[in-house]
Amino acid sequence: MIETDVLVVGAGPAGLAAALALKRGGFSGRVIVLEKARAVGNHVLSGAVIDPSGFEDLLTADEIAKLPVEAHVTRESFRFLTGSGAGWRIPWVPPMMRACGYPVGSLTKCVRYLAELAQDAGVEIYPGFSVVELVERDGMVVGARTGEKGVDSRGHHKSNYLAKEEIRAHVTLLAEGAVGILTERLIAKHGLVGARPQSYALGIKELIELQEPKAGSGGEIMHTFGYPVNMTTYGGGFVYHVSDSQVMVGYAVGLDYADAGLNPHELFRRFKETTAVQRHIAGGKSVAYGAKVIPEGGFYALPKPSVPGCLILGDGAGLLDSLRIKGVHLALLSGRIAAEAILAGGDVASEYERRLRQSKGYAEVRRVRNVHGGFSYHSLVGVMMAGFAWMTFGRFPFWTVGRRHRDSQTLKRIREDAPADQLPISSPLSPDRLTDVFLSGTVHEEDQVSHVRIIDAKRCEMCEKRYGQPCTRFCPAEVYRSDTGVVRVDFSNCLHCKTCRIKCPFENVEWSFPQGGDGPRYTRM
Repeated sequence: MIETDVLVVGAGPAGLAAALALKRGGFSGRVIVLEKARAVGNHVLSGAVIDPSGFEDLLTADEIAKLPVEAHVTRESFRFLTGSGAGWRIPWVPPMMRACGYPVGSLTKCVRYLAELAQDAGVEIYPGFSVVELVERDGMVVGARTGEKGVDSRGHHKSNYLAKEEIRAHVTLLAEGAVGILTERLIAKHGLVGARPQSYALGIKELIELQEPKAGSGGEIMHTFGYPVNMTTYGGGFVYHVSDSQVMVGYAVGLDYADAGLNPHELFRRFKETTAVQRHIAGGKSVAYGAKVIPEGGFYALPKPSVPGCLILGDGAGLLDSLRIKGVHLALLSGRIAAEAILAGGDVASEYERRLRQSKGYAEVRRVRNVHGGFSYHSLVGVMMAGFAWMTFGRFPFWTVGRRHRDSQTLKRIREDAPADQLPISSPLSPDRLTDVFLSGTVHEEDQVSHVRIIDAKRCEMCEKRYGQPCTRFCPAEVYRSDTGVVRVDFSNCLHCKTCRIKCPFENVEWSFPQGGDGPRYTRM
C-alpha cells in the first residue's frame, strides 16, 4: 500500500493544474498523479483554441509566454454552410465566439508542458497506470486502486504481471475527463446527478500537413454551423491554422441526434469536402487523428462535484461553455479551485463547492445554460436563444429549455430508404476510419481481456431491427462491425471516446478499464 496526501486521477489540464497549484501554494505534503495513458498527453484531445484566462493565477506571465504554441489567433471567420460549397460568411464574428489573441495549437503539447512544471515543483507523475476502483470507508473516499497489468485474455498472469496497488490519500481528485468510469460510479452511488441528464457531442479531429506552406496563415481560424447536418441536428466544424504548414480540422455532432443512420465520421468527411474547408487544406495530407466526447448538457446537467474525500474536476464535472465549445480554461480553473480548497483546510468538499459556485467559470456556464437545449428544436431556434442568452447574461430564456432524456433515448427507427453515403472510400484528405485509427497511434495489447463488451446479444438483435446496428456507424474508430447480422467487437481500434457508452439505444455496452498504457497515443493533437 502506498500513502499520499493528495491523489490525482488523470494528468489532463484539470488534474495537473490542481497538482501544480497545490505545490505553488505552499503545500508540503505528497502529491501523486496517476495517468492511464502510456505518456502524459497521449489521451488529451481538444480543438484547441485555448481561452488563456485559465492560466491566470496558475502560471507566471513568462511561463504563459512559453506555452508550446506556434501561433495566436490573428484572423477569424464564422460561416453557415448550406452544401458542399463555401456557404455564407457571417459579416461579423459573434462576440461570444471571438478569440483574437488566443493561443492556438496542440493541447497535448501544452499538457506536457504543465507536467514538466508540476514535476519541477515536486509533484510525482506516473503514466501507464489505470485507476480502476475508489476505496471508501464509512461513506468517505480514502484512496483508490490501480488495475492489474500483464494478464492475458484467459485471465492468466504473464511474465510482466503487475498486481493491483492500493493508494491511500487524504483527498482524491477525479480528473478523468468526460464519461470517466470512476466519476460515473461515484455520481451514481452517491446520487450526485444534476437536474437533467448529461448530454454529449462527439468531436472528431485531424491534423493536416500542407505540402506547400501558406505564408502568414498561422493563426487564421474558421468556425462553421449548418451542413452537413440537417437543421434539427446539433453540429459544427472548425479549421485552425496552427502554423503556416499545419491545419487542425474538426467536426462535432451532438449525440442527442435522432437519425439512426447518421455516421459522424462520414459527416466529418463531407465537411472536409466543402469548398469552404478545401480552401484551407487542399493539397495537404492527414497525418494525425483523434476523437473524444464533449459534455454539452450545460448548467442543468452539472452534478454535485464532491463527496467527503473526493472532488470531481473539469469535464467530469460538466464544466464546459456550450456556446463557445470551450472547456480547457474551466478545467484549469476547477483544478486551481480544488487546490485552494485543500490549502484552506477544514471541510474540503464543501469548500470546493462553495468556491466553484462563486467562480467566474460557474457564472459562465450558467449564462449559457439554455444554449444546447435550443438547438434540439431547430438550428435557427438555437442560434436565436444563444444570442438572447448572451445579451441578457443568461436571464432569457428564463425557463428551462431542451430534452429531459439521455442521448441513448433519442434515436428514431431507421428508414429502409435512407440514402447511402456517396463519398470516395479513401483519398489523402478523406481517410476511412481504419486509416484514421492508424493515424491516431492507437495500440492495445491483443492478448488481454477486451475492455469493451456487449452485454446481451438478444438486445443487439432488437437493436438491429429497430435501428440497423447504429454502433457500426457512430463509433469513430470502427470498433463495432457487422458480420452476417452479428455485431463483432474489435477493441484494439478503440480511441477511448466512450461514444458507445452514451449512444447505444439499449445501453448494451459495458466499458471497463483497458490495461494501463494502452489506447491512443496522441503526440501533437
